[in-house]
Amino acid sequence: GRVEAGAHGLAGEIGHVVVRPGGTPCPCGQRGCLERYASAAAVGEAWAAACGNPEADAAHCAKAVTAGDQNAVRVWQHAVDALADGLVTALTLLDPHTLVIGGGLAEAGETLFTPLRDAVRRRLTFQKPPRIVPAALGDTAGCLGAGLLAWDLLKTTDATEVTP
Repeated sequence: GRVEAGAHGLAGEIGHVVVRPGGTPCPCGQRGCLERYASAAAVGEAWAAACGNPEADAAHCAKAVTAGDQNAVRVWQHAVDALADGLVTALTLLDPHTLVIGGGLAEAGETLFTPLRDAVRRRLTFQKPPRIVPAALGDTAGCLGAGLLAWDLLKTTDATEVTP
């Protein structure tokens, strides 16, 4: 019923789990972080390079996947595989019943979720298969979460200590 922030407030940064050791440099200082392979920005960069259009993005790639473009399917599957590797790591560590996926790639709907569910299932050994669902709040989740946190902080503040 609560978010576990960790000892230093950095828990849950799955985007910085290394899924490809020695891979693409990440702004965090590591190499091979999940977000360098399975974020909308990473897919957009890979698709722009693959199709030769610097304006192409992850949404264009998803549309090309749906249309059956094999080059797009290759780029997309590369991202799905990296995401599945990261999710199975989280699943192994935390044993959640449900994995909620948000961000730009999740906007592709079943173009992402169908192959992702299959890729996660293929990687499971002893783990129980989780439900994998899209984030219900989409891009508004961060703003709503910040507002709720502020509300919680206001409720826990002793009103007698506040000066006008």
